[in-house]
Amino acid sequence: MRRLRSLSRQDRGQALLEFALILPLLLLLVLGIIEFGRAWNLAQLMSDVAREGARRAVVADPTITETQVHDFMDQKLATAGVPIGSATITFTKTGANPTTGWHSAGQQTVTVVIPYSFMFFGDVFGTIPLTSSFTMRME
Repeated sequence: MRRLRSLSRQDRGQALLEFALILPLLLLLVLGIIEFGRAWNLAQLMSDVAREGARRAVVADPTITETQVHDFMDQKLATAGVPIGSATITFTKTGANPTTGWHSAGQQTVTVVIPYSFMFFGDVFGTIPLTSSFTMRME
């Protein structure tokens, strides 16, 4: 009977077992926070680049071409560490006369799409497209 009581009081290794059980969940939580932070940072970068590109596209300067705006946006993305050529940048002009060209009145929408691959959870989620678009009115 005494031996049975002494066995029930021994709790050596309990903390180690609890830590071993909770460690995978804790690591998943920390890695998830890191992944979310990376994706959020890239989304903010894309939003800024789309806004700057749309602003350059609507400026009433006839010397600025669509290619120059596209190259400027590519340069901004490359400076931030996004691989060159991975981003898809599109320009959409609405409410304008198509015969008057790039600098006619209307709205210019710039869309940036970047495939985002997860650093830690890439095998589970694969690659997802992050999209940001910005519309400015040309007056």
